[in-house]
Amino acid sequence: MEKINCEIIRDLIPSYVDGVCSEATKRCVEEHVAACDGCRQMLASYKSHMLSGEKLERRGLDGLEKIRKKMKLQTAVCYLVLIFLIYCGIEVFIANHTNYAMFNNTTLLLVICILANLLASLGYKAKSRPGKTQYLLGVASLILALYFSFLFFYSAVSLASGRESLFGRELMNVGPFLERQLTIAFVAQLAFFGCNLWAIIRQERNCGWLLNVNITGIFLMINYDIWLKHMDSLETLRAAILKDTLEPFAVCILGIAASLILTRIFQKKES
Repeated sequence: MEKINCEIIRDLIPSYVDGVCSEATKRCVEEHVAACDGCRQMLASYKSHMLSGEKLERRGLDGLEKIRKKMKLQTAVCYLVLIFLIYCGIEVFIANHTNYAMFNNTTLLLVICILANLLASLGYKAKSRPGKTQYLLGVASLILALYFSFLFFYSAVSLASGRESLFGRELMNVGPFLERQLTIAFVAQLAFFGCNLWAIIRQERNCGWLLNVNITGIFLMINYDIWLKHMDSLETLRAAILKDTLEPFAVCILGIAASLILTRIFQKKES
């Protein structure tokens, strides 16, 4: 009879430890284990294993939380670096307006900005896709970039061909005309960048690839401003403007492709 009672009690121990048995069953188990060493040891062992499982689960959850915090910190640091680099670009633009070229290799600065943006996207989990506003800001940034690419390439070709006027203005007035447009476009590109960065950080939208378009637009404006202030002989105008245009566009395309590939990889991992 004792053996049968022990078998029944041992079947009831899991329910007892989980707290899902009735009060009558609970009293029965407690009365039995008070007098039975074997069942008491089994109860203690079961409780010990259960606590170990809970501790492991808690440890795992704590580990995941630490990873999330680390990834958030990494993202924040990368975006701070990105903002700092954009600030450096602004300094280049301002310094260039004082006839002092602080940093002529803007392509390198653009590459570092794109890489910082890609690093910030590693492990980043967006809650939603880009909205209409983000797409419009990306398109506006691209249109401005294409407009000035055409404008400056046309200017370079016209000057190299020996024309004495451009856009209905004498050559001496073309520089200020282009400079005013560049300044407005530069401020607009910065605004586009700020809005899309805000959408990523605060609204958690997946528009890192659009940010690459905005960054490229900023540095194209800087390149054109440097070209406008420090252009050399007419023979090298077309080559210079072509280089200053194609290099940023090439970096932008590679950055967009890398950003979209990373997004697809993380989406597959989540699914």
